[in-house]
This record gives sequence, C-alpha cells and structure tokens, in this order.
Amino acid sequence: MNVLVIDDHSLFREGLRLLLAELGFGIDTQIAGSCEEGLEKLRARPADVVLLDWHMEGLSGADAMVAIRELVPQARQIVLSGEKSAALVRTAIDNGAVGFIAKDSEPETLLLALNTIASGGIYLPATLLSGPARTTPAGESHLPSELTHAFPELTQRQGDVLAAILRGLPNKVIARELNISDQTVKSHLSVIFRQLNVQSRTEAVYVCARQGVRIA
Repeated sequence: MNVLVIDDHSLFREGLRLLLAELGFGIDTQIAGSCEEGLEKLRARPADVVLLDWHMEGLSGADAMVAIRELVPQARQIVLSGEKSAALVRTAIDNGAVGFIAKDSEPETLLLALNTIASGGIYLPATLLSGPARTTPAGESHLPSELTHAFPELTQRQGDVLAAILRGLPNKVIARELNISDQTVKSHLSVIFRQLNVQSRTEAVYVCARQGVRIA
C-alpha cells in the first residue's frame, strides 16, 4: 500500500513515517511538506491513502482535499489536525475524508488509528462515536471484512455504492466506477440511508466507523 503524508511540520511527518513502518503491512510511505509538493508526488505516483494536515500555508483544508480527489479520486483521505472540534471533524467528513486523527493523540492512539486505516477501516475520535453498535454473531470478527457482513440487508451492489461513499467518491465517479447511471447511484443511496437510518453521507461514515467496518 502506498501512503502519502502531507504535513508542514517535519518532525510530525517523519514520526508518522516511522509509525507506519512499525505496522508491518508492507506500507511504502512518501512525505511532503505542503499540498503543492504532495500533488507533485501524486502525479508521479498515485497513493492509496493520503494523510493530510488540515491547517497549512498555501493550499490547505477543503481546497486541498478537492485537489487531491480530482488528481487521485481513488485515494482515501485522512485529515490530521491539532484542532479536534466536532465541527471540524464533520467538515472533513463532509468533504470526503474517511478518517480524522488529532495531532495531540498519544502514540498508542496514533498506532491504533494508523492500524485501523491501514487495515481498510475508518478512524474517528472515540468521543464522536458514542451510540449503540450492532451486535455481531458469535464466532464472527468484530471487524467485518465486508460491508455486507455488517449490513446484511444491503445487496452486493448497494454495498459497492456504500464502500465508494466511504472512500469519499462523488456520485459521478461512483457511477463511472460501477458502470451505472447517476440516477441509479441516487436510488441506491436512498436505500442505503434508509437501511442505516441516516440522512447523509457524513452520518453514514459515522455509523460505519462505529460499526468497525472495513472499506477494503
């Protein structure tokens, strides 16, 4: 798995590279000190996961996420920030992030977050994930390998659409990737939201994070 860390604090991005190396997933990590440098590296070699500092000089935050998504729509984007308000986390998820890591997290929490993300899961601060999770039948993993295991009422195609949502893909890209129409994507979204009892993509991400599902 190729990972790109974009952060303007050299010690922090080097520390993340060392932590990722400890996970043992065969992760190849690149680092960049700005979004502009990160975009250049993505043009040379697309990444599977981008860890993005939200507050940087130049292109940052939502604008940076848009630029990355336009260049590498399949990359999962995870926001890093010293600020950890619920409003900022929601803004990041609204813009297509599939995870949020607070920079002041303890090393153990950082490792948990990186391990979850490297395993294909979603990581959000525990304080935002209060609420009941579905029970898992005896003998099954508490981290389902497929969305349809966590939400068996969804069809395989609806699971594909939900997985695309959790990767932050817009409807047009989902339609192109799955070779279906925009209207069909909207129809699947309507069913998915009803089954998950949510009103938006952001709420769907929160539910899936709470359930511990994996995107890949």
